[in-house]
Amino acid sequence: MTEGFVDRADELDFLRDAVRSDGFELILLYGRRRVGKTELAKAVLEEHDGIYHVVVEEEGSKQRESLVASISQSVSSYTPAVADWEDVFEWFVSVADGEVLVIDEFPRLIAEDDSIPSRFQKFVDEYLQTTDITLILTGSSIGMMEDLMAYENPLYGRRTGQIDLRAFSFRDAVPLLPGEFEDQIQFFSVFGGIPFYLDQIDPEKALMENVRDRICDRNAVLNQEPRMLVKQEFRSPARYLSILESVASGKTRPKRIADDTDIPLQSISKYLAKLESIRLLEHTKPVTSRNTRSRDGIYTLGDHFFEFWYRFIYPNMSDVVRDPDAFVESLDLRQFVGRQFEDICREVIDAEANYPKIGSWWYEEDEIDVVALDEDRDRILFGEAKWRSTEVGSSELERLRAKSERVRWRSDQREERFALFSKRGFTDNLREEAADGDVALYDLDRIERVFTASR
Repeated sequence: MTEGFVDRADELDFLRDAVRSDGFELILLYGRRRVGKTELAKAVLEEHDGIYHVVVEEEGSKQRESLVASISQSVSSYTPAVADWEDVFEWFVSVADGEVLVIDEFPRLIAEDDSIPSRFQKFVDEYLQTTDITLILTGSSIGMMEDLMAYENPLYGRRTGQIDLRAFSFRDAVPLLPGEFEDQIQFFSVFGGIPFYLDQIDPEKALMENVRDRICDRNAVLNQEPRMLVKQEFRSPARYLSILESVASGKTRPKRIADDTDIPLQSISKYLAKLESIRLLEHTKPVTSRNTRSRDGIYTLGDHFFEFWYRFIYPNMSDVVRDPDAFVESLDLRQFVGRQFEDICREVIDAEANYPKIGSWWYEEDEIDVVALDEDRDRILFGEAKWRSTEVGSSELERLRAKSERVRWRSDQREERFALFSKRGFTDNLREEAADGDVALYDLDRIERVFTASR
């Protein structure tokens, strides 16, 4: 749908400024697979002379030769023989003249040779520091890219900037989604905010037609995308696939995940940590918790499309392949979309209200979809999101007020506000009650106006 590179205005401006600077620049560009790193780097190269090289998984000498071949295609009429990295560096600075050099998937060099950070430290210090070359290193291995910024890493202090490229929020994705606002919420709930997945949407078709043709069709690129991505990340993917399916089905705590997947409890944490490090899982905790790794924390899928695929497609693949029309007709996505709608409602508060901490809250059997804190001014907001076909009435506000009394956070001094979010609006009685001033009501029209005003 989006036909290639999609809007990353802030990030593109940052890279443009780096390229136009008078001195050497080293930019780290990282994020999970399919988030748009390569497209962003290539967008810069369309505007400025430069070299693009993607590292492949091969023996170290082959990696050097491949890099030299990419450079020679752009800035030299010959391809020299190189015996080591020193030869590559010396030759590059002899033929370069202020170009941009993009090395895509830089962590693959490190995986083959763990001395690469030290070698590139020398490259920067002895060859590049006095030039106006811009070196952009990209990577999907988030942990390895973040290690390059660590104090003990040889490249520490050499970078001049970094971009941690994330999936689009709903607010940012709206211009890329088809249909009316309600349709856009449902499309985002299924396809999420990864540009490559948004690019697969056919805007001329309804959501369920897109699910059938773009996801369920065995020849569609998204049909096996989550499985293939996990296989790319892990040599033995079976346990990781089982964990993702388990979390998508509602097992969110380590013990329940271990029981559901038959992975020993003492081993489950290392698998969870690896999935979290590549942003396929997120560890969240009640927003009022002060402990960063609270026992109350839960695991959720870090991507809407992955959550949809592991919840509905992966465990039913035989039905999906045998009769995609019947499978799609049997899908009931109301509860699933309602869960994603909660995330969108938290975005609303982030866009419109001044609360530094926004999340959710739960304790035992009680849950509150939206809780926002302003610790400096002792303010707290409680909100509930309802994705249903009937209006929300006063009883929902009463239940929200009752649950709010169980939230232990500055109970004697806090200023409380409440918010209700509804797909189908609100009853007249609730609107009258909300007129008192401590309750905000958000129907889809108001939510749409909030996002339009904040873009």
